[in-house]
Amino acid sequence: MNFWEAQRKAKSRTTLFILSFIGLTVGMAILIEYVVRFLVKDGYTQPMPYLGFLFLGLTFLVAGFYYLSFKSQGGSFVAESLGGRRVETGTRDFKEEQLLNIVQEMAVASGQPVPPVYVMEVQDINAFAAGLKPEKSAIAVTRGALNLLNRDELQGVIAHEFGHIYNADMKISMRLAAMVMGLVFILYFGVRMLEGSLLFGRRRGNNAVALIALIFVLAGAITWFAGAILRSMVSRQREYLADACAVQFTRNPDGIANALRKIGGAQTGKGMPKQGMAYAHLYFDNRSFWGKLFTTHPPLQKRIEAIEGRTYIPEEWSNTQ
Repeated sequence: MNFWEAQRKAKSRTTLFILSFIGLTVGMAILIEYVVRFLVKDGYTQPMPYLGFLFLGLTFLVAGFYYLSFKSQGGSFVAESLGGRRVETGTRDFKEEQLLNIVQEMAVASGQPVPPVYVMEVQDINAFAAGLKPEKSAIAVTRGALNLLNRDELQGVIAHEFGHIYNADMKISMRLAAMVMGLVFILYFGVRMLEGSLLFGRRRGNNAVALIALIFVLAGAITWFAGAILRSMVSRQREYLADACAVQFTRNPDGIANALRKIGGAQTGKGMPKQGMAYAHLYFDNRSFWGKLFTTHPPLQKRIEAIEGRTYIPEEWSNTQ
């Protein structure tokens, strides 16, 4: 499969998965309404499907809030939410200065604007790009990547992140993150509602409230579970395309390939902030108990083989050395 065909298929699959996200949420809202009416019966006889609307409203309201935050504040919002510190021009840290130079080089090579750069004080090797538009993107790199990768390897990683910008992966990633945040809030809302109903359990009619709260908890858990799987399916294919771009921009396949080998030899992902689970598809994360089901990146060995075998490299890039 060539690069352009892979890019087309990845985009078409992404559209399908986004629609699946919306369909999942609407379907769960309808199911909640039917289940509550069946179980509660006399306790819930509203003519309008208020609970279904509540589920939809909360999910899309929270998702919309985060999406607007991404749109207005750009990728910096995500980087700072995960504890990133912006690297300013004139830094006296040699590694940070080198990082800024590499980002500027890859911006020129990819034809993209130079984004703000953040460093996360995490010892694992990791990096991500975030933002809805290239001009509002941001790149974050962990301290472990700066310390453990040589210049060529770090350049390959940064070029990979510019590949995500080049392929418009970030816009899709931000939409996925916003949707996941909406689903996570539903789970949180249900838990808090259940706690409240149990705390004031002696009040009249509270059994119905507790049951509704439990249904919201289950609905939130199920939709988050399914949404996490969909998110992972969306992001996996696009990693190959970003790797191919890294080869194009650097003209050095060994850089990104060797960086992936070092990542494979480390326990990468375990040091990333837990509060960033909605953004876990942006960076390499191997913390998942469920393994392949939730992993957001393809196996490292397969990525290395694709890079060295030029699997996704277009013919016009075939002279890359």
